[in-house]
Amino acid sequence: MKNQLFGLLLVGLLWLPVVAQKAEKPKLAAAEPTAAQKTLIQEGIALHDSRKYDQAIEKYQTVLDENPDCTRAMYEMALSYHSKGDLEKSIEIASKGIKYTGPELPMFYILIGNTWDEQGNPQKSLEIYQDAIKVLKDDKENTRALGSVYYNMGVTYVGLKQYKEAREAMKKAVESNFGYGSPNFVLGVLFEGGEYKVPAMLAAARLISLELNTARTKRSVGIFLKPLQSAKKDEKTNSINIYINMNAPKDEGDYSVYELLLGTLMTVKADQDDKKTEEEIFASAVETLIGILADDKKLKSTFVGRNYVPFMTEMKRLGYAKIFAYLVLQQNGNETAEKWLTDNAKKTLEFLEWAKTYSPPK
Repeated sequence: MKNQLFGLLLVGLLWLPVVAQKAEKPKLAAAEPTAAQKTLIQEGIALHDSRKYDQAIEKYQTVLDENPDCTRAMYEMALSYHSKGDLEKSIEIASKGIKYTGPELPMFYILIGNTWDEQGNPQKSLEIYQDAIKVLKDDKENTRALGSVYYNMGVTYVGLKQYKEAREAMKKAVESNFGYGSPNFVLGVLFEGGEYKVPAMLAAARLISLELNTARTKRSVGIFLKPLQSAKKDEKTNSINIYINMNAPKDEGDYSVYELLLGTLMTVKADQDDKKTEEEIFASAVETLIGILADDKKLKSTFVGRNYVPFMTEMKRLGYAKIFAYLVLQQNGNETAEKWLTDNAKKTLEFLEWAKTYSPPK
């Protein structure tokens, strides 16, 4: 259940009975449960998952009677009270929980913040997340968890249709935890909606490297493939017509040259070697794009240049670019790519394991 919190969006709430106090840096030390207490907590989680919330709460209360500073039991109890509809008790416990250091600290904040958001008070939700950031930003043990706080803040901004602020929050989430798929997915969608073509492709590429065979993967594959579609030739003149958006935003980097490149890359690759299969041409186009991005010194100071470009560049250097390209095609329903990946299963698994653990250089 603990893992379910990251990215959790709480639903079905009708009333928020108490106001959470403004957070201060925690001064109390969380206590680890004993082996016996861990067993009780696991039993409580199983009961919670079976919707036997009162029985679950009894298990957690037994732990807290013995170990009042056990934030693990405290959090699970707050979640069970929330699920049974006793929001006052849930927030009371969560508000107590944010006074403790430890791994549950960001989860308490997210529980409170999501509750406010779902109750139609997004501004209060944003205040809670800001408090969490102030508390957690220098907490090295919770750096990755900070990504979940930024992610949930970004979701709140999306709900408010404040897309620039949402992008900034999602970028912070990615930088805090590069292996966290959700902010990469949302960032890809936000970039695409804002006509940031290349940033959208790269955010989508990161999601694809982390998550396969989901609706989010399918959407991300579409985002990645769309700019690489072969430009159509005029049958009469044999010329290629490419639409370039001269008003494309440049606050995430200047990608003007890529507007022309992306529209011709597949066509040029096909003309260069008509003996290659469609899949091989696509893989070659992906490698070329990565190489050009890696050489673009103007991007180094941008979010994309600090995070996605190093990832793609290292992927190519290690010989994984073709595997990634074939995964994109396979996730789009290409049977030839699927067979190739099956024939190269060992290398494919090696790439996926590498991608999960990769972090950009600081």
